Amino acid sequence: MPALPSRIPSPPETHHRSRARRNKVWNLVLAIFFFILGVIGVLIPVMPQLIFFAMSLLFLSLVSPTVRRAVRRFLHRHPKMAHAYKRWRDKGRQKRHAMIRKRKELAQRLDLRS
Repeated sequence: MPALPSRIPSPPETHHRSRARRNKVWNLVLAIFFFILGVIGVLIPVMPQLIFFAMSLLFLSLVSPTVRRAVRRFLHRHPKMAHAYKRWRDKGRQKRHAMIRKRKELAQRLDLRS
């Protein structure tokens, strides 16, 4: 009779779901934080508010499908804004991919030394 493992590994989906839930909560917290900064910006004339409301909307669109659809509709109706938004997202994507590439190269170098 084969021995049973002392610890059964959890399925990868559970880990993925908890990470997705954590990201959702984090995005919601950031949306609320930027919204509060936008309200403070309305009350204090020196502080900008539009940037904070836009950031709040972007983070909220990552959490809520309804807001995501509204943002997509807005971008569809305003092509100049859509182009600026796409450039911003692509620039962030390029930075993220460069960082991942550097980490992989560093990990490979460290593995080769070991």
